Amino acid sequence: MDNIKYCWKIENLLKKNTDNLENVIYNITWNRCAVDLTNNISTSLCSSLVLEIPTNYEGFIPYEQLKEEDVINWLNENINLEKLDEKLEGQIQYNRSLVHPPNFPWN
Repeated sequence: MDNIKYCWKIENLLKKNTDNLENVIYNITWNRCAVDLTNNISTSLCSSLVLEIPTNYEGFIPYEQLKEEDVINWLNENINLEKLDEKLEGQIQYNRSLVHPPNFPWN
């Protein structure tokens, strides 16, 4: 759908210590937003993603060095973004059907 802007918002990160690693992120609570810039209609979906716990240091990013971009990359790698955005587009299309121009006598 044209002229829709999407964005991620990270709501929460759950972490725990393992035998080998400290502060391992194992759950991301997220929100995916979509805004129809033409009609100023927005919607969002939220959920959480459970991550596989790493067993070694390979590819592990220490919590103190973690960036929002890293977490968003994990979401993009583990969530079917096409299907998620289709749901958001469907919600925007539905919301468009509910919005009617004002019916004032001076229009």
